[in-house]
Amino acid sequence: MFNFSKTKASISAAVISLTFGLTACTNPTGSAGQSMYFTEGVITSVEVIDNMQKNRYDATSTAVLGGVGGAAAGQIIGHDTKSTIIGAGIGAVIAGLSAKIADQGEGMRVTVKTEQGQLLIDQPYSCLLQPGRKVRMINNNGSYQLQVFDGSTYRTAEQQSPSECNF
Repeated sequence: MFNFSKTKASISAAVISLTFGLTACTNPTGSAGQSMYFTEGVITSVEVIDNMQKNRYDATSTAVLGGVGGAAAGQIIGHDTKSTIIGAGIGAVIAGLSAKIADQGEGMRVTVKTEQGQLLIDQPYSCLLQPGRKVRMINNNGSYQLQVFDGSTYRTAEQQSPSECNF
């Protein structure tokens, strides 16, 4: 015998999974041939920032995709316009909020002394960013990537958890 309540639960679980999965589809990507410049300096201080916005996910695009997925699920479950609209709303809210939550984390406010003066840069947490270290700040239209000199080469400061650091 067909159990409609189990089918609804299965579809709802699939919709929620799809909505969270669509969040990963909106990551920005780089382009070949971009022109960037860099400035070198020395880190003078580092301050830990809680709940820093990392700007990795586009919450608007994610919410739109979640709304589309939610609308489709609402139509499948309810077979009417009301269910489609409710599904779209729920999908958009869940996807948008999940993108905002995924985009928060611990970060660092790094003060760098350059020939042009002091520069403050907010970065995701990285064990490489320590006072006294020489850095290269690569500017891509106002967004900086920090690379730390390790004595022979520059290494990109990758996001890490504070528990990974030995200071």
